[in-house]
Amino acid sequence: MAAVKWTPGATETKSGTTLSGDADRALLEEAETGFDAETLVRRHAGRPSLSGRTGHSNRVDLRVDDQTYQAIRRIAGQGHRNVSDVVRDAIRRYIEAS
Repeated sequence: MAAVKWTPGATETKSGTTLSGDADRALLEEAETGFDAETLVRRHAGRPSLSGRTGHSNRVDLRVDDQTYQAIRRIAGQGHRNVSDVVRDAIRRYIEAS
């Protein structure tokens, strides 16, 4: 495996955390020796499912005119909700009334 380039001294992570020399060396050794795939934890990216089950929620993209969009934003702001919640609620009510 190729050697990792390392400069002694304090190293700063992307989040701004400063690593001590010992932590720096431990990360360097781990990078040079490789990772044990058995110890890795699978993480799923993205938002949690709206159904509460594992997996993803279906997505619906739609376009609306400016007046409708402003009305949705106004309703969302009054209820301290986001636009998606207001639209989901409106669709759910429409389906229940059908």
